[in-house]
This record gives sequence, structure tokens and C-alpha cells, in this order.
Amino acid sequence: MAQAEKEAAGSFGLWLAGLSQKELAGLLAERPETMAAPEPLTLGELAERLSGAHGVLVALATCDLPSLQLAEALAALGGTAATADVEELLDAERGDFENVRNGLSRRGLVWPEGDLLHLAEALRQWPLGNGPLGLGPPSAVVLPLLRADDLRRIVRGLGVEALGKRKAELLDAALAGLGDADRVRRVVAAAPQRERRQLEKVARDGHIDGHEGIYLFGREGPYTWALERGLLVQPDWLGPVMPAEVAMALRGPSYRAPFMPSAPSVGTDKVPESVVAAEFAAMSACAVEEMSVVLRSCASQPPARLKTGGVGVRELRRMAKRTGGSEDAARLWFELAVAEGLLDWRDGALVPAAEGDEPPAAERLASMLRTWVRMPRLPLLEDPEQGRGAPLHPRGHDPAAPRLRAAVLQSLADLPPGHGADGPGQLVAAVTWRRPLLFEDAELAPPYLKAVWQEAELLGVLARGALTPTGLALADVNSPTSLDAAAADALQAACDEVLLQADLTAVVPGPPSPRLAALLDSAADRESRGTASVWRFSPASVRRALDAGRSAGGLRADLLAAGTDLPQPLAYLIDDVARRHGEVTVTALACAVCCSRPALLVEILAHRGLRRLGLRELAPTVLASAEPVDETLDALREAGYLPVGTGGGPPVIERAAPRPSRRRKRPAPSAGRSRPSTPIDLAARLHGTSLGVPAGTDDVAAGLAELAPHLSASERRILAHAVETGTAICIDYVNGEATRPPA
Repeated sequence: MAQAEKEAAGSFGLWLAGLSQKELAGLLAERPETMAAPEPLTLGELAERLSGAHGVLVALATCDLPSLQLAEALAALGGTAATADVEELLDAERGDFENVRNGLSRRGLVWPEGDLLHLAEALRQWPLGNGPLGLGPPSAVVLPLLRADDLRRIVRGLGVEALGKRKAELLDAALAGLGDADRVRRVVAAAPQRERRQLEKVARDGHIDGHEGIYLFGREGPYTWALERGLLVQPDWLGPVMPAEVAMALRGPSYRAPFMPSAPSVGTDKVPESVVAAEFAAMSACAVEEMSVVLRSCASQPPARLKTGGVGVRELRRMAKRTGGSEDAARLWFELAVAEGLLDWRDGALVPAAEGDEPPAAERLASMLRTWVRMPRLPLLEDPEQGRGAPLHPRGHDPAAPRLRAAVLQSLADLPPGHGADGPGQLVAAVTWRRPLLFEDAELAPPYLKAVWQEAELLGVLARGALTPTGLALADVNSPTSLDAAAADALQAACDEVLLQADLTAVVPGPPSPRLAALLDSAADRESRGTASVWRFSPASVRRALDAGRSAGGLRADLLAAGTDLPQPLAYLIDDVARRHGEVTVTALACAVCCSRPALLVEILAHRGLRRLGLRELAPTVLASAEPVDETLDALREAGYLPVGTGGGPPVIERAAPRPSRRRKRPAPSAGRSRPSTPIDLAARLHGTSLGVPAGTDDVAAGLAELAPHLSASERRILAHAVETGTAICIDYVNGEATRPPA
């Protein structure tokens, strides 16, 4: 690590120590990866985790465009620069500059030290593009790679005096010459016209064209004049580079780096609040209702998993038909149910993960929305060539999806009241401003924005291009209500009354509440949806309700509570079906016991030791057993009989059970783990601690210190904790170069 970087690392720890407990808690909330077990014990260990390359790049991916522009400008100035110089380079207003700088400080990417600003070490070698602001490496990085003869030629070409003939003295003179912006501009002004234009183009564009001849044909190339004066440097067989000082000098003192502190505007249309409120209530109730249908359907008839993974088209269409919604909606409900832990794959089928009572509708809606915001998948994303993949396919994982949804919600939250965005295409500029690292090119954004837009509409988060109360709560803006309260309000606006008619139909004049929809779906068949929903009662539908455990009296009471009156034809239908319900019973039998001697079967039926089989007489020579064949055979043999198992034909040949596997089981993780701390709790423990990093004292830590001395004390402590607890960790392998931030 260079001396400047060591000093910056030390100042970072001192800056952390100067934060208040509240500021430290905010930093931990912005960088949750630093709170992973084992939690840091000191501020020094926290500083080491905050400086990790992977965490820094993940935090950078959450920044907006002006934050990236400020960090890039600071990197172009060497990673440490005076605040006034950075502000001047960006030509930023003081208020805008401080807001952006404070946002980077809250993530631990930039911190002040007096009049200086420091950039995180992982960002000093700018990981985006060819270099910060399109600049090449500093001359202090590339000139030491040249030979003494090359340095002597550069010193002579720049017209500077060296204090001696040794390489170190020549290097100092060359660095001083290239660091003098006025000298560089004078040298270039005296260049031949072709070379001058080439250098000005390289300084402006940040890349060099037509350089192949330089390293293929020696010094006889189009940039020979610039190479001899250090305006371009070619330290190896790769292409030449322009030192950052040269490019900045040629751009001139009036050059300003791009800085866009305000978000671009979004095309909007006026939307009546009454329309938004109506669609908000209808779509929210519909989302809860259809999710409930999906869960019940998976419990009764689980969808099978494709060999390639996911749910097939046939199962998707079947579920859409059951819910009465679209295939896109069914696709989203599948994904949300699995992400929320309500459904899980078991033996090749998608079944409920656990049994239990269905939560209240408002609680279900709020849980769905929280899961949607953080779900790392985009189920409605459509590939222009291949279309949409199978729901729940393993390849559908997209870790950038939560950041994309957050950017869309924030962009919509900034719209003026009473206005909605005129389609997802209007959000491209605003979303890419808030999360510029989501897409390499803005032209790639429209399909992703369309997918999030459709998801938000299906969940009632978005209506006519405007955020609903639940959308405002998810966007984390100054919403008058919390998400739970907004979800409850949405479902209270749904219709909870039904008009029961003499033609055995039930009409709900508006979006039905989830409770009312569940009641009518259990006892009637839905015929239509829309502004008004219609159900029709029939003997089969009433029988279905009785099969589910409802009684005739309970069904009549529930319908009376939801409607104004119970028509006589409907009352007769319920009573008639209830009277005939259960006249014929069907009992499941595990196996049958047959014997040609009725007296022997009478003896077996009366045997006390065989009561656990639940034997019943079907005929003088046939008994029914409630237990499977194997258990029935074992019980009869224990009682002293000599039965033979048959498979409906010849006797069944019994084979010995396979020997149990001796494969060693993986040790289970420790069950005595404490619950993870909140940012406030951890900040309270860390505030005021030392800047040192505690070293482990147990045998595992000592062994890691011997086997992996290249790891820091904090890294060895994390690895030792994983070994001791049996937990999995992710190890990033790097080649010493800056890596691209995650999408």
C-alpha cells in the first residue's frame, strides 16, 4: 500500500471514532454486510470491514449519478484532494455538493479530514470504464516503468533540467515537467499540426486510436513525437496511455467534470385521485384473493416441477384459470409465494411449506409487498427473443432486482400530486439517474422497467402511473401512513356486502373483500369479474362447501351476515344438499385380510393384540385393515399366525431391508447462536472502542494465522467463526485489479 493510501486508511479510523452513536448506526444500516457474524468488536475491525473491496463496490452500486460523479472526480484527483478543488472541478453549488458528499459519507465511501476529502481505497483505481473522467494512470504510476534512456529523452523533450544522470533523478525531473500544466500546454502548442490535433483528441475522448504501429514497428508510428516527450507513455507491449496530468492540462483550466445533482423530469398525465383510489382497492383485494386461491390449489393439487426446473406452461394456465386472473398474475403469485416461504418444492411438487391458519387479509397483503420489494427475481421480465422463462426456474435469479424496484418507486414518488407517469418508458432517464450502474446502456432498461411496472400494477402499488398509499409507503418517503396501515385501508375500501338473488346468483357491486371472496368461492362458482363480480350457487358448489367442513347452518349464517336476505330457493338448495350429504360414505382401507375359514377370521377379529390394526369385517372371509400390508403382516405374525402377503395374485416375496448408509452426516450448525444485533445496538457497543483489530486466541484462530498470514485479522476471525459454527461463507477471489461493481 502506498504511503498516501496508508495515511488515508488511518484517517478513516479516526473519522469513524469521531462519529456520534446515531451517525454510526446510520452507517451500519447503509452497509449491512459489515454486521455479519461474527459481529465486529472494535471500531478498528469495523473500519477494516468497511474498506473491503466487495462491500465498497456493492455500496457504490446503490449510489445515484451525482454520487458516482463526485467519487469519480475525487479519484481523478488522486483519491485525496482539497474539498475546494473537488467542488471547483465539478462546478457544483455548495448545497448540492454537500448533500452528495454527505450521502457518500453515510456509506463510508468518502470521508473528510479537515479541508481534505478521502476516497475509499478500493475506488482509487476507478473500477468503471478506462479510468476516472476518461483519464489514464498518473505519471507517477507509469513513468517508473520506463528505462533510463526513455526518461532522458522525455526530460530533453520537455525542456526540464535533471539534477543528475541516474534514473531516480531523471524520473523526478520528468514528473515535475509533466506536473506543470503550463509547460505541457506550451510543448503541445509547439507540436506539428497533426500531432497536436491527435493529442487534443486523445485528451478529450480518453482513448487512443490507431496505435498498433507503435508497438509493431518500434518508434516509427503516428505518436512518435508524443512518446518522445512523455505526453504518451508506452511502458510495455500494450497500447500507449496518456498520463492523467497531461490530459487535464490539455483539457484546460476551464474544464469541468460532469455533475448532475437533480433528477431528470418524467413525462406525466393528470390522474384523478378517485380513479387511483378505486383501482388501489380493487387490485389490492384481487392480489390477496388470487394469492389465497394459489395456496389452496397447491395444497389440493400441487403443480409438478419440470425436469429443467420451474413450473410448466400447462400448470401456469391451469392456475390462471382457477384464480380467474391472467397468466402474468399467476406467474407473480408463484414467485412471491416461494420467496415468502409459503410454498416449497417437495418430492418434485410445489406444496405449502407449512400448515396453519390463514392470516388476516391486511397482514397477507403487507407481507406480499415486503417480499416483493426485496425479491431477487423479475418474473415478468420478457426476453425479446426467447420470451419469458418458466416461473421459479433456477436461472431466474437477479440480485439487482431489489435495487431496480427501489429506483422505480423513488422515481414515481417524486411526481407531483395528482399526476402519473405516462408509461414505463418515461422512467428510463430517472431510474438510470438513481441507479446508473444497473444498466451498461440505457437502451437495455425498457424491458426491465416494464416488468416492474406490471408487477406494481398487479399488487395495487401503482395505478394509472401514480403510486398508491402502499406504493408511497414502500418508497420510504413522507407517507402519512405505514405499510401495514395502508394495506388495511386498501382492503377496508373493498366491498364486503353481497346481493343474494332468487336465481341462485350472488352479485358483489365492486371489488370483493378477500373474506367475502373466499366465502363465495367456497360455496359458489364465479361467473364474471370486473366492476361487479357474479357467483352462481349449484348443488355441486354447495356440496363442495360441506365437503370442506362447513355445516348447513354455518353456511346460511355466513351468507346472511354478508347479505341483506337469504332467498328461499337458495335456502332450499342448501338444506336439500345438506340432507343428502353423507348418505353414502367412502372409507379408505390400507389392505384386506382374506381366509377361506370364516372361523379363523372371527378369532383374528376378536384378538386383543390386533386391535391396533382397526380390523373390520367386510364379508365372512374378508377383513379390512387400517394399516399397510407390511405392518398388518408383522402384527399377525407377532400374534402367532402365519400370513402370506399377496399383490392381488401370487404371494409377495419379501426381501430384506437395505442396510443403512454409513455416510457421515454433515455436522449441523450450532443451535445456540444469538440473534443478530440491530444497527442501533451494535453502534452502542462499538462507539468509543479502540481502533485496533482483536486477534483470535483459540486454536482455530492460531492455526489460520499460521496457514493464512496474508489474511487480515478481521478476515481470519470471520473464517474461524465459520469453521467453529459450520456456517457457509462466500470467499471472493481477486487478481489484484479493480473489479466491476455488481449489477
